[in-house]
Amino acid sequence: MKRADYIALIESYGGNFSITDFELQGNIDRMDTNFLRSFLAWRDWTNTKMLVTSAWRDNDLKSHGKGLAIDCLLFDQWLTRQASPLKHWLLATTWPFQGVGLYFDWQFTHKLTGEKVPAIGLHIDGWSGHRIGERPLRWLRIDGLYYYQSTSTGAFYCKTNKQTITLPEAIRQYSQRYEQSKQHRNLSRQV
Repeated sequence: MKRADYIALIESYGGNFSITDFELQGNIDRMDTNFLRSFLAWRDWTNTKMLVTSAWRDNDLKSHGKGLAIDCLLFDQWLTRQASPLKHWLLATTWPFQGVGLYFDWQFTHKLTGEKVPAIGLHIDGWSGHRIGERPLRWLRIDGLYYYQSTSTGAFYCKTNKQTITLPEAIRQYSQRYEQSKQHRNLSRQV
């Protein structure tokens, strides 16, 4: 496809992005066209403001390296208020993505205050993997550790720390950390 074709593709799904939104680590032509089309349709369907933070990546042997993954932030109010973690999860898992992950350890820069704010990052991909047990894959990343969802119990298990967590527990813990961070930011402003 030529650049004009990518522009037309983006425009055909609401024009919510520019080509450069997907060219963080390489040209848009490294993206799988069918996956990109699915992502654009999903964005148009959700009507949720999104900031792409990663798309195709060099030296990645999995989904990003195949042009089949996007990491993003979802906002209820552009760069000032993020969508809830549950909204992230529900929007991503009601679309036929092969992989969905939530990063509970991200930050974004608040548009109005310039402060670093705790954030939920969302990974979505269309990579089917190499073995039957690899996909669909659902995971959480909390404090740099990955928790993978069991298809039998729905709980998330971390091989590193041997701990299990549910999505509601992870959201509750994130909300507590977010509130503590918010209180800390308010205190530091007063000093």
